[in-house]
Amino acid sequence: MRLSIVLCSLALPLTAHVHAEDVLPSVTVSAGKTAPRRDDTVAAIVVGHEELIRQGDRTLADALKRLPGITIGGTASGSAGGQIQLRGLGQGYTLIMLDGVPVPPGFSLDALDPELVERVEIMRAATAQFSTQAIAGSINIVLKKSGKRRERTFKLGASGSHGMPAGSATMQWADKDGRLSYALSGTLSHTGREVLLDEWNRAVDGEGRLTAVRHAPLTERVTSDTFELAPRLQWALAGEDSLAWQSLVSLRRLDSRRQVVETAYLGAHTDYPDNDAAFSQDSGSVRSDLHWLRKLGQGASLDMKLGIDANHRGSDYLFRGSSAAPGPANVRRVDAGVDDVGVQTSGTYRRTLGEGHALAAGWDAGRRRRAEFRRERLLSPGGPPALPDQDYAATVRRLALFAQDEWDISARWSLYLGVRWETWRTASTTGGADPVDVRAQVWSPVLHSLWKLAGKDQVRLAVTRTYKAPQIFELIPRPYTVDNGNSPTNPDNQGNPALRPELAWGLDAAYEYYLGEGAMLGASATVRKISDVMLDRLYQDGGRWVATPVNQGRAQVRGIELEAKLPLAALWAGAPALDVRANVARNWSTLDAVAGPDNRLNGQLPWSANLGADYRLASKPLTVGGNLHYQGGGASRASRQLLAWQGARRELDLYALWTVGDQLRLRVSGANLLQQPGRARSLYADGAGSLLRTLDTHSYRTLRVMLEGSL
Repeated sequence: MRLSIVLCSLALPLTAHVHAEDVLPSVTVSAGKTAPRRDDTVAAIVVGHEELIRQGDRTLADALKRLPGITIGGTASGSAGGQIQLRGLGQGYTLIMLDGVPVPPGFSLDALDPELVERVEIMRAATAQFSTQAIAGSINIVLKKSGKRRERTFKLGASGSHGMPAGSATMQWADKDGRLSYALSGTLSHTGREVLLDEWNRAVDGEGRLTAVRHAPLTERVTSDTFELAPRLQWALAGEDSLAWQSLVSLRRLDSRRQVVETAYLGAHTDYPDNDAAFSQDSGSVRSDLHWLRKLGQGASLDMKLGIDANHRGSDYLFRGSSAAPGPANVRRVDAGVDDVGVQTSGTYRRTLGEGHALAAGWDAGRRRRAEFRRERLLSPGGPPALPDQDYAATVRRLALFAQDEWDISARWSLYLGVRWETWRTASTTGGADPVDVRAQVWSPVLHSLWKLAGKDQVRLAVTRTYKAPQIFELIPRPYTVDNGNSPTNPDNQGNPALRPELAWGLDAAYEYYLGEGAMLGASATVRKISDVMLDRLYQDGGRWVATPVNQGRAQVRGIELEAKLPLAALWAGAPALDVRANVARNWSTLDAVAGPDNRLNGQLPWSANLGADYRLASKPLTVGGNLHYQGGGASRASRQLLAWQGARRELDLYALWTVGDQLRLRVSGANLLQQPGRARSLYADGAGSLLRTLDTHSYRTLRVMLEGSL
């Protein structure tokens, strides 16, 4: 709080300084134009549409993994649908936004086609304008905007992976009629993948004797059908005013079939060694935003947004399990559904105070209502009792006020100063349980500075106050049980209504050297001090192992990152048309509440790296390229008794793009060509013995062909 007061007092004299020329602040990268990275006071990496679709990826998550500092976590196999992470941190540490608005819980980037995205903005440090729930940083996904020229394009793709076919069709339609410009993007896709997972469980007693060895191979086949539509209308009003309407509609059908046949080489079987499950899910989401920009004269403007989104998800789950000993089987059906509706509004008043000096202030408010039900029915007589029907509803209300001042103090030094106040309230009920009512607020002062040194290099510095709020499901004391094999390495989960948000102070520094047009070398470092860290507490309840999140002390996060972009043609005349890019990141963290070694935060990934290149043949209309992606693994200790280990992952992707005339292109790509299997382990050890769980996940290459054309 003391630093917040100091920063606010510094902002007052800055806003009184006046220059002659009106210039809007460059921090507003989400307002529709992409400012040069080199001149922005707030460091942001902006990746355009062409770079996102360059390798023919079917999901946005696959395209993002090649960008500096981004890793994909949450899945053992590294398939699409994992968590998008900055600094190796997921689980709410990284803020994901869509058109500047935080995405709702359950939003998955494997359901968003890169063809619908205009650009992605990566901000390593928070700003006052956007939510400061971004301890690791934020990623803003900007959907395609209305074009200023006529566009009629299509893309047809087909791919295969381990005998599972997939296909997609995408169209882009844009034009302008007087003051009205419009765009319509749509995609229809079918994907399929097969998962082969080997699970081994080994138990040792307190005297070191091996007491159990079990092998449970799992086979799963997953298919998904998705339809997405993104319309946009934009009107140029009188003067420089504008009104825009942007929407995103997504419909998805997911089917999964899974089978497990367990073999016990030593000791007893689990409750249901022979089991299979069928899962079907229908989901739909609609998101619509109205954006009004009003020019007020004398360098002032008012930028307002009103948005609404609705998400529905319904699923049907059938589990069949047979015991090794004579007895009743476990056949049960679970019907579940989620309805999530949110409305949000935001506004920003901007005023230029002179050349290179601007002030902005505004608000950001929203309300979200989430209702979920679960109905479990036992279909086999004599089996274990079914869980009672479970319903819960939660409402989240939030309000944020912010002010920011960006000032080019001189030709070589610019300063950004901001403060944001956020408050939120989560009120929820679960069946007949007591209601949960959680309130919190955070003050977030923010400081960014850019020094341009003599020559082509410059230095950045940022000080930020950020936070991580508990997710709704972490607050509600509802149990989520595992089907089979409950253990300390595979526990049930239950929420904790007493959770408090994590608070963090952050320091970021960066050095950038620009060699030429599009060519740069960069190095950055970060430090985060986090309080009230949320960690899982493991305990037994009625003979079952349960994990629940609790606030436990402090954590320290450190990281360094190196980046290089080297288009050879920008470095010397006559160079081949070869663009080389590389980045590497190293992350560390420690937990005060957990004794070392390997007491890393939330399974933080320690290493990530990319090496890529694109080459355009001079004699032929052909471009070839590829990328080698690496994510380092290692041990991560969640408590004195529980240790997890994640294996490293290497992925090689290649592509070739052949241009046939002016209106037709053929793209051929291959993903995950190394087919490296994934491995994860978890070890629980106390005075009574230990239990080791090992998961080996097979991976497969994907080959894809895409025909792209203009009409």
